[in-house]
Amino acid sequence: MALTSVSSLGRLSVDGFGVFDDMNGVPGFEGNQGGFFSGFNEFATMSAFASIFIGGIFLIIAGIIVFVIISGVRTWSSNNTAALLTLHSTVVAKRTEVSGGGGDSSATTRYYVTFEFDNGERTELIVGGNHYGMMVENDRGMLTYQGTRFKHFERDVQPQSGVSKGQFYT
Repeated sequence: MALTSVSSLGRLSVDGFGVFDDMNGVPGFEGNQGGFFSGFNEFATMSAFASIFIGGIFLIIAGIIVFVIISGVRTWSSNNTAALLTLHSTVVAKRTEVSGGGGDSSATTRYYVTFEFDNGERTELIVGGNHYGMMVENDRGMLTYQGTRFKHFERDVQPQSGVSKGQFYT
């Protein structure tokens, strides 16, 4: 009985998604020209939103990559144009920074050493692990660096405590 009342409103066919194709005979649904839902297509709206959202995420990631590359090139260029300096300094601090290492990934360690020059100025440089291990706080010596690049640290030769002229103190 209900089927008879629906057919009296007009011919209705159902497409593959269960949506009525021809709603011209149904009051309030005047086909594609009018009515409350005219011109509203959920899939097209969601598709447009998804395209804009994915495009925005892509632009953000691309912008971050470009920023990192430009910053790296700027630092590299600045270090290349800086003078190669060798100054007397003291190792005043050492620290490490470990990143990664979660799950099955390996960890990365960066080694930092802070040097204080004779005029009181300080600089912190990234050094390799082999140089880091050879330096001790309060070591004095000649630091060679270029911009933010550590080149070399040659420790001042200091006499060992307890030894004088090849003989032990008594």
